[in-house]
Amino acid sequence: MAILVSKITLGIDVSKDELVIADWDTGQLTRLANQRSQIRSWLKARYGPVRLAIEPTSHYHLAIVEEAQALGFEVYMINPRQLTHYREAVNVRNKTDPEDAWLLARYLAHEASQLRLYQPQSHQAQRLWTLLKRRGVIVASRKQLHLSLQRLPISSQALFRQFDQLLKRIDQHLKRLIRELGWWPDYQRCLSVPGIGPINATALLCAFHRGSFASSDAFVSFIGLDVRRRESGQYKGKRKLTKRGDAELRRLLYCAAQPARCYYPFDQYLQKQLDKGLSKIAAKVTLARKLARIVFALLNNQQSFRKQECMPIHSP
Repeated sequence: MAILVSKITLGIDVSKDELVIADWDTGQLTRLANQRSQIRSWLKARYGPVRLAIEPTSHYHLAIVEEAQALGFEVYMINPRQLTHYREAVNVRNKTDPEDAWLLARYLAHEASQLRLYQPQSHQAQRLWTLLKRRGVIVASRKQLHLSLQRLPISSQALFRQFDQLLKRIDQHLKRLIRELGWWPDYQRCLSVPGIGPINATALLCAFHRGSFASSDAFVSFIGLDVRRRESGQYKGKRKLTKRGDAELRRLLYCAAQPARCYYPFDQYLQKQLDKGLSKIAAKVTLARKLARIVFALLNNQQSFRKQECMPIHSP
């Protein structure tokens, strides 16, 4: 008769130089240098099935994730926003590296059945997503600098030309990675949707290929554009986005809603949302959600968008 072996549950707080590892079953706390050699040796010393909960960082978590998966361990990437709400729910007041490690272990121990195993992507796909995120940081920095420097008597045009050249090189590299991944036909399908430009298309491709989605609802939920309801008896609270997905992807989809209005059916759809009493922001979010559903359907069915015969309108 086979003996059931419980899984070793670990919560790992990651920083640039150190890993803080909490073992939920033994109560042991370990500090480990964030170096592959030490990580590999420590993981190999674990006996039995192991599962890890990790809060993703910029890239400092990659070593522990790759080494753990190479040994066949289960890895769960915990959304920081969800962990923040969980911390409040269980009344954990302090936020330190050890506390975060224990909280991750606790979350995995109690909520494992509701979590999805992390599925690694190819290195090229990871590079594509990382580069896209870096581009978003550059765009935000450029905007902030423009606002800060616009009233100075010193010309800053040379600086912004450098920004533009850098963004152009990044865009070229993004397209090259899409071709190398064999995603170019899907990229063209995304571009066929009114309002979806090269960067929006790249972000949606990355999201689509990061998981296996049963429906457009699951895809929208992954992005974080699904709506959370709050109702009890006669009380009906304000509906809000879950925002579980990546903020940069939501930002890009929201930005796509404005040029999408150049396509008459999309403009009519947005106007209907406004007529319902939604604010301009909420109406654009609704159109962004519709764009995400359309793109999912096109990629899932390997089709391109077909425009209806309608009266063209000018951009509002």
